[in-house]
Amino acid sequence: QWLCVQEMLFHIHSLMPMREAARAARASRAFLHSWRCHPNLIFNKDTIGLKKNGRGENFHHKIDRILRNHSGISLKMFNLDYTGMRGFNGTSYFDSWLQIALKPGIEELTLLLIKTEKQYNFPCSLLSDGVRNSLQHLKLRFAALHPTVELGPLGSLKSLHLSHVNITWDELNCLLCNSLALEQLELNCCAEIICLKIPCALQQLSSLSVLGCERLKVIESKAPNLSSIFLRGHRLNFSLVETLQMKKLVYFCSNFVHGARAKLPTIMPNLETLDIISQVEV
Repeated sequence: QWLCVQEMLFHIHSLMPMREAARAARASRAFLHSWRCHPNLIFNKDTIGLKKNGRGENFHHKIDRILRNHSGISLKMFNLDYTGMRGFNGTSYFDSWLQIALKPGIEELTLLLIKTEKQYNFPCSLLSDGVRNSLQHLKLRFAALHPTVELGPLGSLKSLHLSHVNITWDELNCLLCNSLALEQLELNCCAEIICLKIPCALQQLSSLSVLGCERLKVIESKAPNLSSIFLRGHRLNFSLVETLQMKKLVYFCSNFVHGARAKLPTIMPNLETLDIISQVEV
């Protein structure tokens, strides 16, 4: 859209007499200034206008031109989606793009990459004080995330979605302990996580989703207000989870129907919705 606006204004100015062109230039500068402070930047094949056979390098060049003309001021949402992209080779751009996007006031960051030989290492160092205080939603796919204790508190973070992200349990635990306002946690195919222990300090956490984390052996939650669990590929020991407030359970698990009838009425007295997907029942 940004590139189309620039080209359209240049074409209009070239056809006008000088006086009218000068007036239009003043108006167009104000219009372009508004684009430089546009609060929501959403980049995917559709918004960039790539053809079906469009390749990654065209995608990168267009985004780079847009961001080089954006101040980063007033940016609330930055969404970069490589779904369906071919010719992916954009990791060399990402640090510079995130330096523009991750400014105080940013509320939502989405980085949906595709599988490559080397995962992009998300720069936690860019989560400065101003960013940490404003960031509410973080969604990463096919990236490496290695937070340390120096990260500091993410006081506004409400939702965390990690898919095919290289992160260990210790690193995830560091992130959770610094995100006390967290309401939603989703982990999808995070192969390095071997246990998940949610502390009682996450008082606001209401939704937990865990899918296909192959090495995960233990799920434990002391979050007192957890009311929704979506679980696939893992068997849950309900004695390790605070279930009093549980209202919704979606459970992909064989040989569970009988156990659900026997156990759930007593351990989940407030349950309203129960979905059990079972391939085998004995």
